[in-house]
Amino acid sequence: MLVLLWGTSLLAQFDVGLVLPFENRTKDPQLDWIGESFAETMTADLASARLWMIDRRERATAFDGLGLPNSSLLSNATIYKVAETLDADQVVIGHYNYQDGVFTASAQVLDMVGPSLSREITESGPLNSLLELQGGLAWQIQKLLRPEYPFTREDYLADRANPRLDAFENYLRGLISKDKAPQIAYFRAAQRLDPQFTKPSFELGMIYFHDRDYQTTVLWLSKLRRGDPDYLDANYFLGLSYLYLNQNERSAAAFRVVEQQLPMNEVYNNLGIVLTRLDRPGAIQYFEKAVASDPTDADYQFNLGYAYWKRGRYAEAAEHLHRALAVAGRPAVWRSLYDECVQKARQPQATAEPSNALPQKPAGKTANSTPAIFQNLERPKDRYDGASLRQLRRLAQFQEELKHAKLTPVEHTELHFQRAEQLLRDGDERQAIEELQQVIDYDPDDARPYRELAAIYLKAGRYDEASKLANRSLQRDASPDGYLLLARTYLAQGKLNDARAQLEIVTRLEPDNQAAADLLKDLAARSAPSRP
Repeated sequence: MLVLLWGTSLLAQFDVGLVLPFENRTKDPQLDWIGESFAETMTADLASARLWMIDRRERATAFDGLGLPNSSLLSNATIYKVAETLDADQVVIGHYNYQDGVFTASAQVLDMVGPSLSREITESGPLNSLLELQGGLAWQIQKLLRPEYPFTREDYLADRANPRLDAFENYLRGLISKDKAPQIAYFRAAQRLDPQFTKPSFELGMIYFHDRDYQTTVLWLSKLRRGDPDYLDANYFLGLSYLYLNQNERSAAAFRVVEQQLPMNEVYNNLGIVLTRLDRPGAIQYFEKAVASDPTDADYQFNLGYAYWKRGRYAEAAEHLHRALAVAGRPAVWRSLYDECVQKARQPQATAEPSNALPQKPAGKTANSTPAIFQNLERPKDRYDGASLRQLRRLAQFQEELKHAKLTPVEHTELHFQRAEQLLRDGDERQAIEELQQVIDYDPDDARPYRELAAIYLKAGRYDEASKLANRSLQRDASPDGYLLLARTYLAQGKLNDARAQLEIVTRLEPDNQAAADLLKDLAARSAPSRP
């Protein structure tokens, strides 16, 4: 997939990361599942706006292409080959052991650019703290890759929502199982142990979707919630399941969830099918979008032609049906429909086509009088798995970044700063911090991100970091706002004299600054001797 980005400036702005399953050095095969669990959790933990992490399905595809078992122990040469195949810049490798009740995990980062191997980092503790240990390793790697990474270890771990460990173990055992029956058993157990852990529900939904058991697919995929990593993927396959169950209103609702965040041809096509079956005039525009984006796809051409036929627009229908028939191996009914359209298009308009009043349908036809051979001929796109959809979602994100790549550095900096401010207004401080960090990356001399980060840390009670960042902002711009923020930080720390010094600077720079005046009054009240 990354080959799509060669020749653009995107790859210069992003690194591609890969976490390989860790080596089991315990000599206990019952703990083999833990190796894959490191790849699963740390792939999610390390992903960021600047680090595209290759997920399990993409990794499995690369292993299959190289003829490697997905759980095999890799030599150094093979690790290099896998990394090159996946265009990875940073590869996390590691191992774990369990002795005398202590679980120890170690990791290193292979930088493919050098290439060079980082120092080894380690976490250890009881086995029942596995997820916290994995989070600790992920935090250390973040600090290794980004020395200015703004989160403390405590805040980083506190922000992670870990499932129950026994549920997570069952989920991982399901992922590495080769046969469907144990997979289902493990995923069901995981979901039962921790109903809020939705990854097993998604995997179960996909198993039943591929088995064409759409009722059961709906049961499991409906458990995913907005904000879950697989939420969009789940709605895509919910839309297809409802379509096959002839529950078209629900199908349209599911596809619209995806379309709002990930406009892509497959969604346009499938949403157009649902709206056609609901007899909504707006269906045609979705087929037109899909055809405009990929005119070589025979299914898109046929669906647009079929929609025109249903509206009595026979000449336009014949044009697109003809293009669809240019691909070998098309169903015979397509030819029959094309022949009818050609015949109708040659007839006088009064007898061949309905009036322009909505809704337009083929002349003389209603839903009940349409020949059975021509009913529900639309071709949905359902030969996609979760990895394919995630790739398409990421590609859409990269295409958006490609637009930004054309901006000047100043414009790019401003874009990320405006995003950060909006995120702060929305209460999403963690994502805001990521955006502010990008502002610093693009323009280290811009004082604003340091000031905003200092305000965030002051609010969180992280006073040392707040004062450090406030001072960095002042080194770049000796503004009243910067001195005022530093004064507030010193006040929170009880450093009254330092706070007073900063406020006096504010009043010299801006004599009418009311906030500084109020704080000076507060300081005077604090400093006044108490009366007996």
